[in-house]
Amino acid sequence: MILFSALRISGEAADAAEALAEALKERSSGSYPPRENYHVTIHYFGEQNSRTLHRIQAVLTDHPLPELTLCFDHLVRFPGSRGDQVVYAAKDCPALQEWRTSLSDALRSEHIPFDEKEFRPHITLVRGKQGHIAFEDMDVPAVKFTPAQPVLLESIQRNGRRIYRPVNPEEEE
Repeated sequence: MILFSALRISGEAADAAEALAEALKERSSGSYPPRENYHVTIHYFGEQNSRTLHRIQAVLTDHPLPELTLCFDHLVRFPGSRGDQVVYAAKDCPALQEWRTSLSDALRSEHIPFDEKEFRPHITLVRGKQGHIAFEDMDVPAVKFTPAQPVLLESIQRNGRRIYRPVNPEEEE
């Protein structure tokens, strides 16, 4: 199973992300995640077995997210070989960065592999086809969001669409 830990996005932040995605649809074709997939990835673990799933869940449980507020306030382009990705990005949040660093250290000490790329909190709005997605002239609202505790999600294909399903380790016995 393909696993990642994430902060689920809801409320006003999801509303703003959805409105921005709708505006981008008028400018570009691409893959637009459904609202229920909105999240901020904390760690991407890739393909893992149920034993590792239990170990990841234990580390998450032992490292609760402190109360904090994210502020999404700008769009960023992540260029890629298969086209641009446009994301709704959050301002720097030292409390989130510190917590993630501590969580990363705990995962490493448990020998749990994860993608080590730079952590840039964001909500993916569109994965574009090859080429440029123009957004520089768009009005981008600043929205504050207080996340709940992180969840472990599984990426699966259902009816030709990618969905992110919360994983319950007890069901994976």
